[in-house]
Amino acid sequence: MPDRVLITGAAGFGGSNLVQALLDRGYRITALDVSPPSHAVLLQPVLDHPELTYLWKSVQDIQPTDVSGHQIVIHLAAQPDTPFAFESPRYTVMQNIGGTVELLEAVRRAGGVSKVLFAASGNEVGRALYLPMDEDHPLTPHNPYGFSKAAAELAMWTWYRAYNVPSVVLSTGVVIGPNMRREVFIFKWLWDALHGRPIVVEGGQQTRDVTFIGDMVEAWMSAIEAPTDAVVGQKFYVGYGQEITVEHLARMCRAAAGAEVSIEYVGYRPGEQGQREAFSTEKARRVLAYVPRTPPAEAISLTAGWVRGLLDASPGKA
Repeated sequence: MPDRVLITGAAGFGGSNLVQALLDRGYRITALDVSPPSHAVLLQPVLDHPELTYLWKSVQDIQPTDVSGHQIVIHLAAQPDTPFAFESPRYTVMQNIGGTVELLEAVRRAGGVSKVLFAASGNEVGRALYLPMDEDHPLTPHNPYGFSKAAAELAMWTWYRAYNVPSVVLSTGVVIGPNMRREVFIFKWLWDALHGRPIVVEGGQQTRDVTFIGDMVEAWMSAIEAPTDAVVGQKFYVGYGQEITVEHLARMCRAAAGAEVSIEYVGYRPGEQGQREAFSTEKARRVLAYVPRTPPAEAISLTAGWVRGLLDASPGKA
């Protein structure tokens, strides 16, 4: 029988795409999320799948019995939004660090897990000591969200070293595509441009690595199906591998929307001036055979098509 996989945060953007990919390949899935099943909109097409069990639960309350019988654990549950972390840093820490520790303890006590895959963030390494940044680069977070994810990643390595919890870390920059989170700046820019409103850029010279959701899913599937000894205890950058200024991304979004709107500039978010997302994907290419197929311009164009569809379906469209 195929491996059983437990996914925390399964009802979100990345989680729902991974659930679909795993089901397509014959895996048996337990999808854990705080959203009630009736609100797990992105999983509605597969909620009745015979190989999917939906566990309506917070990761903070996960028990060893929830983990037992699963060979692979994928940890996506998090407070994912940087702006919200500025307003609610304590909540962000509770979710992202406390939730990770609760999961690691449940895995340790349950036993029998061959891989625990953790979704790390480019915000963990915002101040480049050298370029391109590889997996050995120190974690240098510059905002409360980045701190919470960096501390969670350190917990993954601590439980790996102390208790042999089989940790694997995969880190991306900005992941976009249909059904993406609507608080991410790429969505907001496309939505505003399609409504004829200005694109508002915070700062402009900081950089991002933009990755299409399909490429991210393929990277994760490669890590899931790779030999255990090739990935456990390892970190991989699985972005597209192209550094682009936020200012240029705004122009790309305007072009993808086909809208002649203005671009307005305001101040940087706290700590963000000087942020770089210039990641090397060489290790992922070598170990996981990871080759992203969707350049950032195409990823933005595909996302714009989906956003345009939302606008066309909206009864109150501008």
